[in-house]
Amino acid sequence: MRPGNGSTDPAARVDLGAPVGMDKKPLDSGDRMVPQPVRKLLDGLRTNWRVVQHPPLDTIDQGMELGIADLLGLSAENLSKFLLLEDVGGLLILLVAKGIVQPDLRQVRAVVGCRRLHMASAATLRQCLDTVPGRVSLLDLVGHHGQVDTVVLDGNLTATDEQTALPLGSDNVSVCLPGSCLPDLARKLASQVFILPEG
Repeated sequence: MRPGNGSTDPAARVDLGAPVGMDKKPLDSGDRMVPQPVRKLLDGLRTNWRVVQHPPLDTIDQGMELGIADLLGLSAENLSKFLLLEDVGGLLILLVAKGIVQPDLRQVRAVVGCRRLHMASAATLRQCLDTVPGRVSLLDLVGHHGQVDTVVLDGNLTATDEQTALPLGSDNVSVCLPGSCLPDLARKLASQVFILPEG
């Protein structure tokens, strides 16, 4: 696969109507699946990325029950968890954490320099990112510039070239790309990007 082409490996390419395994469908990410602004952003990373269609998911727990890691062709430890957090002053922070474990919000508070954090409300998600709880993604910042201007990335995720998945504007399509390119992607979407220490 050539860098930035947004396709799948030829051996994995299938007809869009033909399921592979448990409804896994690698896609030749044509314009109908990847909006042009997202495609341009991903191509600008000059890295391999691919699009995978999978059963609809609302939570990471639901994904684990369905075997989402296998469906995406990833190891479970390289799955990404996305949380929109809000501090007491109203600062919105998108946290991109590695794996399915509960992230340490004390580390987030320390690196950003805030005192208290809580999950953003469903109304805030709708208003700022036009999404709902359980469907937040770093790619939601495309087209919502300035709504969420702080991103915190898990250093354990950014330190690897193993692929991770970013939901793409729905509950059944994800973009898979190397974790190491997340800082560059985040810097194109937010003015403040912090990376948590590895550990």
